[in-house]
Amino acid sequence: MSAVPTTAAPAAVRISSLAIARRLALPLLFVAAVTYHALQSLGHATPTIFDDELIYEKLSQSIAAGHGLQLRGQGFFWPAVLGPLVQAPAWLIGSMPHAYAAAKLINAAVMSSAVFPAYWLARRVVRPSFALLTAAGAVATPAMVYHGFLMSDALGYPMFLFAVAVLAQALTKPSRRIALAVPAVCVLAAATRPQFLVLPLAYLVAVALCGRGSYRRHALPAGLAAMFLVAVLVIPGVLGTYGGATGLRPSPAAMAHWAIVTGSLLPFALGLAIVPGSVVGLGFMLVRPRRGFEPAIAALTIACTAAFLLQSAAVSAAEAPRPLERYLFYITPLFFLAFFCYAERGGPRRLAYVSFAGAGALALSQVSLPGLTGTAAYFFDSVTMSAFARTAFHFGLPNASLLYAAVPLALALLVWALPLRRRGAPQLFAVIAIALSLAAGTQVYSTDRLVTGWTQQAFGATPPDWLDRSGLGPARYLALPTDDAFLGMNLESWNRDIRGVVLLDTTAPDRLPESVARVRTDGTLEIDRRPARAQVLVVNTAGSQIGLDGRVVARPRDGLVAYRIPAGAHVRWLARGLGPDTWAARRFTYTVWPRRPGTYRLELAVSNGIPARRVEIAAGTPRARTVTVLPGAPLRISISGPGPLRLYVHVPPGPVGARVFGVQVVSVRYVAAG
Repeated sequence: MSAVPTTAAPAAVRISSLAIARRLALPLLFVAAVTYHALQSLGHATPTIFDDELIYEKLSQSIAAGHGLQLRGQGFFWPAVLGPLVQAPAWLIGSMPHAYAAAKLINAAVMSSAVFPAYWLARRVVRPSFALLTAAGAVATPAMVYHGFLMSDALGYPMFLFAVAVLAQALTKPSRRIALAVPAVCVLAAATRPQFLVLPLAYLVAVALCGRGSYRRHALPAGLAAMFLVAVLVIPGVLGTYGGATGLRPSPAAMAHWAIVTGSLLPFALGLAIVPGSVVGLGFMLVRPRRGFEPAIAALTIACTAAFLLQSAAVSAAEAPRPLERYLFYITPLFFLAFFCYAERGGPRRLAYVSFAGAGALALSQVSLPGLTGTAAYFFDSVTMSAFARTAFHFGLPNASLLYAAVPLALALLVWALPLRRRGAPQLFAVIAIALSLAAGTQVYSTDRLVTGWTQQAFGATPPDWLDRSGLGPARYLALPTDDAFLGMNLESWNRDIRGVVLLDTTAPDRLPESVARVRTDGTLEIDRRPARAQVLVVNTAGSQIGLDGRVVARPRDGLVAYRIPAGAHVRWLARGLGPDTWAARRFTYTVWPRRPGTYRLELAVSNGIPARRVEIAAGTPRARTVTVLPGAPLRISISGPGPLRLYVHVPPGPVGARVFGVQVVSVRYVAAG
């Protein structure tokens, strides 16, 4: 019989198992978040946010190919360089569909990594279980849908939280080493997403709030942060294409309006249940801190939230009249953290807490979400509006409005009935917030799949990377007047063999490098003031048609035609405003080269069921000829003049954004005089 006691072993095993479970909880949460969000984004069929996604994608591909920051063969300065750098490994894969899937997977992992800085921040002030729920709240936000877009949001989320952690540490324990980390982390954050240029300003505000009595200890990091801000404002071109934001001049009234609208959506995105406690908790953390880290986090949370809200309101008021809720989701885990700080205090000042919850619920119940969404289904910049629109699709607009008004009121009643000092109450409120966030997220993901699927069907080809697969080699995209710009953007997004964009008698749809084409009087096609070299041109024929020397080598879909042209190719004619189906809208112009007087012979028609069309026709002379084209009765017309031939079709007004069917140009022919 052994003399070694064994009665303590079961307890030791239980303690060991609990320790292992606690240690594995955060990594398992990360894996679960990556898996869930990566699976959700499988249905995200194609890039849709042009031209932002196009910039990130092409810069990532250029980095992967070893060309640095190049776009369409030219150097392109982009201040948010870290996003393309992180996504670059995906584009080492040869297949575009597989590379696109890999880029979304990388983004899912990167954005889900927000659990780590969120947990680290929370552990500075609350117990491990509350910190884990804070991390879960970070990856439950419906804004996780943005990982499917090839932009800065995925990397921006963990980078922002990391920056807040560094700045909070600098506020709590200032030192020479941490002083250098302050501007460094601000540079990293701004190089991820220029929106984060407010971080040094938020840090200076936090120093003013938290550094009373010890300002000298914060002098070095505060000075370096201020120098960084001044450098950004003074150095020309440092913001790249974002430099125009410094010239925004929104009216204060418009800013106030959009700040209220966007601010009213934020509680829904945060999951509602933790919002009253988090707001009260921020006050306690700032005024009556229990630990030195609390006022630092509270000050940074308040400053960043206010700065992001002002940023979104300024942009909404100046150039994008819609709620820009996307600017605010980064603070989600900070609000969870503030809620748990309040809960760990036992929920003091309960009357104020309950009163605030009730007043907030009444205010939120008055928010007119139908007035914001109308009949639209998807809002890229607002996950709350997208979730509401999808809910309205399932249950009807009145029922969705009732639901979104009733939930805040029901949660306010729960706040009144269940004190936070009761065992399990804080966890319950957090779980409710996480559940509501996940429910909203499923609605947003569902709509995202529909929108991106429709986008690919409407503007893409089958397969989408047809040019890369065709073996035609490098090509350029030629945009014609009145074309459908989304066809060209989708083409470039899916095909690495598109090496440049050429504009002929049209304006650029984006802010990216492009070449300009023109037609000489003898018909020679010039690109960048030189005769066109032999090459493949993928021509957008969605709104205009062209007679071009060379041969057609591919027709991947309606509206796109690939030509292989010889050196010094000529343009014989250009039909502006003519669709691939030979229908013109209100205006049609037919130009021939070489330019000289002659006779234009054309046949016009209107299908049965369409009203008769009155058409004004001119051939380069002041006098126009007016004809009426009857349904089912094609009309042949001859008209002489120096050209070009112009038609104006009188068409009754139709729905906004709908295609206009003016008259069908069955045939048009030019006969030179003499």
